[in-house]
Order: sequence, then C-alpha cells, then structure tokens
Amino acid sequence: MPEILGLRTDLFTWLAFAALLACWVGSVRLVPGWKTEGWTAVVRSVYGIAWLGFSVDIVVRFLMLSYNAVEWANGTSRLLALPVETVTRSVMYCGMYWALVAAGYAAARRRRTAGALAVTRVLTVEMAYAAVVPVAAVCSALFYVVDMPDEVPLALVTPLGVLATLYMVPAAIVWWDHFRRGAAWRVGSMQMVALLPAVVNAWRSPYRENIAPVFLIPLLAAVFAGRRPRLARLIPVAVACFLVLTAVVSSYRAIKWENTRPEEVATEIKRAGVVEWLTGDFGERMARFHSFDSMLLTVHLVPQARGYSGRNVLVSPFVRAFVPRMIDSGKAAADAGEQFGVRTWAYDDPQTRDHGGAAIAPSMPGDLYDAGGPIYIALGALIWGALLGVVDGWKGHLPAWSAAAVTALVATHCAMSIERDFDHEVAGMIQIFLVLVVVCGGMMLGRGRRVEWGAAVGTEY
Repeated sequence: MPEILGLRTDLFTWLAFAALLACWVGSVRLVPGWKTEGWTAVVRSVYGIAWLGFSVDIVVRFLMLSYNAVEWANGTSRLLALPVETVTRSVMYCGMYWALVAAGYAAARRRRTAGALAVTRVLTVEMAYAAVVPVAAVCSALFYVVDMPDEVPLALVTPLGVLATLYMVPAAIVWWDHFRRGAAWRVGSMQMVALLPAVVNAWRSPYRENIAPVFLIPLLAAVFAGRRPRLARLIPVAVACFLVLTAVVSSYRAIKWENTRPEEVATEIKRAGVVEWLTGDFGERMARFHSFDSMLLTVHLVPQARGYSGRNVLVSPFVRAFVPRMIDSGKAAADAGEQFGVRTWAYDDPQTRDHGGAAIAPSMPGDLYDAGGPIYIALGALIWGALLGVVDGWKGHLPAWSAAAVTALVATHCAMSIERDFDHEVAGMIQIFLVLVVVCGGMMLGRGRRVEWGAAVGTEY
C-alpha cells in the first residue's frame, strides 16, 4: 500500500477547488428567502435541495478522496493512479457545471404566477384527509406491481411508477396540517398510513431514495408549517437516519439479491453489536456518494481512450418526457447506470465488461461530458438550473400545504440529481409534473361538474 493514499493534486487543482467552493458557497444566496429564513429556506427550495446534494457528492467527496482515494473509494488504487491533469480538469468541469446551474436558476426563477402548478390549488387539507388512505392503498399496490417486469408491459412501467409517487402529495399535506396544529409528537395513524407506500417501495426496490421519504416528508412538512428544528439536533438525527437506512438497506439487499438467509444477517448483527452494525466502516458508508469518482473516471477515459458518445442528451429528455413509449416503441430504456457501470466504471475489469455488472451512478456532469464534452456540460447545466428555477418560481405562488407537497414530490430527485444521468433526471422531473398537472386538472374538472349538477338540482356539494 503506498504511503500517500489521496488523489494526485497540485497547486492548480486546489485553486480550481477553491473557485468551485467559493461558487458553491456564494450560490446559496440565490435560494428564495435565504436572508430572512436562513437554513430552513434551503430545504424549502428544490434548488436548495440540489445545492445540498452537490455539497455531499462533489465538495465533500473531493476532500475525502484527496485524503484517501483507496480505502474510501472501491478499495483499489485506480483513482490514486489518475494523473494530476485529470483530477484538475474534473474539478474545473464540476465547478463550471454548478456555476451554470446557478446561472440558469437565477435567470428562470422569477415567475409572476403559479403557471402550470396553479391547478394544484385544488388540493385542500380536507381533500388530503379524505384521500390519504385510499391513495396510500392504491399507490402501495402500484409499487408492488411495477416491480414485476415480466407481468407489466414496458410501456406502462413508467406511467404507473410516476403515478405511484403521487402518494407524497396527500401525505405531505396531512403531515403539514399535523405540524401546523402543534402536535409534533402525537403522531396519529393517519400520518403513519400516509407513509406506507414508501415502505412498500423500499421493500420491493431496496434503494435509500425509496425509503428516504419516510423521513423527508415529515421534515419538509414541519418546515413549511413554520417549524424551525435546531441544527444542533437535526444534524445528528440526519446522520443517524442515514446510518440506519444504509445498514438496513444493505442487509435487506443481501437477503433479497444475494440469497443470504435472514438468520445469517441476524447472527452478524448480534456478533458485531447494534452500534458497530449501524456505523460500520466510515469509508464504506460514504462510498455511496461516488459522483466525483464517476466524474474522474469519465474524464480520464473520454475522449482519450474512448471518444464522445455523441448521444443527443440535450433533446432526448424532452422526447422521453412528452412522448409515451406506447407511441414511440423505440424509445431508449433508462439504463444509463448499467451502461456506465460496464463501459466506464468497470473499464479496467474485462470480466465485468463482458458479463455486465451493477448499475452505477454516472453523475450528471460526467454524463453530459461523455456525450459531447465541456459544451454539453455548459448547456445541460443551464437547462437543469432553469428547470429548477421554473419550479421554485411557480411554487412560490402556492399555498404552504401545496408548496410542501410539490417539494416533497421531487425532493429526492433534486437531492440525487448530481448522481444521475441528465436524460433520466430531466425527463423524470418533467414526467412527475405532467402527471401531477393532469391529475389535479382532472380533479378540478370533476369538482366543477359536481358543483354545476348540484346547483341544477338544488343540492349543495
């Protein structure tokens, strides 16, 4: 093992990182209400949530790898062997990416109306209480069905999956009303039932982002209801939740995907102790956030060892979002993670390249760079920042409970946007809002017809 375990860096690398850090820290001022509300404004904003995701996956990750790029990476010296030029260019590209995300956001944030989200005003607190139980039941069933690829036509997987995520809307509103009433610790069955689809989703598809809404929805609802948790308490709770989620998901994956017997997992927990089982190895826990690792490997290989892919990633997200698969049967599958895992992550592993491997997050700037170089990073970052700006601008004109619901609906997408490919993330955001607008529009039309019919027969609805 070499004496120096960190990435190869020089003065220019650290100057580039200093510029990135200054840009990232300064860009928090773009968050609506930052000057008056402080840190709570960050989690109220979809841009602020993406800002937090960038901090963990790029800023903190670079510092970690600069200290130990072997044990805190994948246990090999492949990152350690990367030349200084690759590390410096990766930092510069990430800094450029975030600077242009912030620029796109600043240009698009100011909205005069709620725009397409105006239809969400049909969502009232009373309606949420009436709908939360049936919606939780239906969405739980949808999550169960969607994870049966052999039973569900491919053209229906995405629509049903997006429709299932709408459980967050009544869930967030019910939790918002709970905190508005001041009964923080007296949680009722209604609030717990509202989170059932998240549990089912994580059971069928054991990823942290699927179970994270169990914690995110109450937090966002509390903040939108005017609560201001102390950071001294919130940060330790957040760390504890992360450790619990990581340990539980990892153990369940071993049972579900690796055919490990539950008795073996229980024995391991008993042998290690609950504390050791939860905390584990720090580097292993933080290796979950490997977007900067992915960026390094991409910049190292493209275009020197492998040319730009030439994928039209700047247009394809909108085609994917607006044209359903039943019309465009040749639409590409959302397999960027699998492709990246084989073509880039496992580039130095012939066996994995030939036989396939796990899906690995390619990172949004890395995915854009792979498609067409720095110019694609710049244009993609502007598009993504503008999309965040439009959502925050529209959301600012909604009632607090509707704004909480909209934010909860896309919180995990924004927090993990830096980890995902541009095509999937932009298309996914648009699809979520398309389904939300269509459902709320249908509810508005249905309510209007009931009112008209009630007036005609003299009945009040």
